[in-house]
Amino acid sequence: MEDGDFDAIIIGTGLTESILAGALAKTGFKVAHIDENPYYGGNEASISLDELAQWVDTMTSSSNPKYTSVMRSAKVPSQTRQYSICLSPSIIPSIGPVIDSLVSSGVAKYGGFRLLERVGVYHSSGVIKNVPGSKEDVFKSKEISLVDKRRLMRFLKFTAGEFESEKEFEGADEMSFAEYLTSVFTLKEDLQSALVFALAFCFDPSEPAVPALHRTRRYLRSIGRYGPSAFLVGHYGGTGEIAQGFCRASAVCGGVYILGRRITSITHSSTNPPDANTPLEGTATSQRYSLTLDDFPDTLTSHVIISSVSHLPPQLSHLAKRLGNADTHPDSAASLSIARGIVILDRGIIFPPTVSSATVEDEDEESADSPDRTPQLKPPTPLDAGVIVFPPSSVQEGSTSTAATVLVTGEGTMSTPRGKWILYISLPLSAPIPESASAELILKPYLDAVLALTTAPAPSSPTIPSASPPSPLSPSPSSSESVQTFKPLFTAFYVEHPEARPSSAEDPSTNTEQPQQEQARTYIVPAPLAPAAPLPDLPDAAATAAEAVFWETVRAFKEAGIRPKRGAEAAEAEEIESFWPAMEADEESGGED
Repeated sequence: MEDGDFDAIIIGTGLTESILAGALAKTGFKVAHIDENPYYGGNEASISLDELAQWVDTMTSSSNPKYTSVMRSAKVPSQTRQYSICLSPSIIPSIGPVIDSLVSSGVAKYGGFRLLERVGVYHSSGVIKNVPGSKEDVFKSKEISLVDKRRLMRFLKFTAGEFESEKEFEGADEMSFAEYLTSVFTLKEDLQSALVFALAFCFDPSEPAVPALHRTRRYLRSIGRYGPSAFLVGHYGGTGEIAQGFCRASAVCGGVYILGRRITSITHSSTNPPDANTPLEGTATSQRYSLTLDDFPDTLTSHVIISSVSHLPPQLSHLAKRLGNADTHPDSAASLSIARGIVILDRGIIFPPTVSSATVEDEDEESADSPDRTPQLKPPTPLDAGVIVFPPSSVQEGSTSTAATVLVTGEGTMSTPRGKWILYISLPLSAPIPESASAELILKPYLDAVLALTTAPAPSSPTIPSASPPSPLSPSPSSSESVQTFKPLFTAFYVEHPEARPSSAEDPSTNTEQPQQEQARTYIVPAPLAPAAPLPDLPDAAATAAEAVFWETVRAFKEAGIRPKRGAEAAEAEEIESFWPAMEADEESGGED
């Protein structure tokens, strides 16, 4: 095989493509991985603050339909290289496809993670209420009555189990999640709101009950695997750093990487004029793609190309195999745009204090509710990794139809300098924003609400001074004045839109009329990630999409007679049985480092 000849060319280093590149390279295929950006991660990239400013300026002056209403602060603060900022922030359930891939591939050792500390629901009175997600959390709470605790425990036990065969599951497919919680478990509105928006991470109270129940079960089962939280936060920006880890695994196994080069052409041998050296009745392996890059001397060739639909040349659409559902319901998360805000602060966010876990050991429900019991409150400290959920209508001038989330990351996530915090504000848009509005105006009510929860400035330390802090249970008397005078160090706002998906009629891969000579569909388009997906779902969706493309690519290779190469010998008779091959001893111990 010549240096420029590959089994597969993958365009884009987003999380889906990066996981796929790692899997194909570790299986033994020759992979070229290309990105027109000078950094890894694609739409899920983790970039420095100065790179973010450049990205915003580029998007502002470009006609890229994926990002609109893009704007940023004029002034960029110092220490720009010490920030790692993610364009598609997320948290990671401790059980799920992306964790399985991180562990099975050995990529977990390339990065770091920390537990998500807290999840809270913002109340219209201006306070944050902690979300109970486990038996211990329910026992700790002094805000939930004994009757409601029993109802809540019944729901949590039901949802964590194999509920499909339970009597309570009957009729769930005909109700929204909110209706289901009320009618089946008789949960009050405040508990219902916490479960819908901050445990199941629904963006809309009308979301169907069944997918919300499955999502909640996965989150509940994640509790305890790595600690008391169900979720992890990736170091150095999260998803972008994870994508780079999978790219590193691919490179270690022979993957070739070319960044910062614009693609000038993609052609296929079936559309080129016949060459004297090519047989008229060529074999499957003679049908290949050719790709050229700007300011790059060599032409790259491959049997398979994998890219998003945005890179698919129209003249090659008849060779495309699009994975995922082409027809998406207009009200589903996959069809929604999302307003995003990235805010840098030099003040931390205060959550309500929690009860020390020592006070709930070996206690039952009655003793936990005893009026004689004195809870031991943990002193409040600024949040280093947490989520604030804003249900619809929880803030004045905010959305009345969808929930907003704010992911807070600090120094402990390795994404900010000491004494600085990043807020990621996200709001799914149920309708296009009017021309008179902007992402900044839409997200301003949520930013103002969060600023009212900040501590006093602490430039030299991210912890609260030893003096008594303001009460975290309610805004201080000067909160409104503080919001008016306290300004973030930096802000960036934009609206991210989902990739345009062709309808079934426009998608040649669904065309039932067969051409005279059927050609293998070897230009594979992964299912696009939904920007407005629930906060914990993007990494798992990427891993699921990557595995689907992996098996489709393996099928195309098998039909063409292409086998993986391992070491000096080709594994001619070896069948590929798993997404990730078993790790060698040196990989398990980190020997390649």
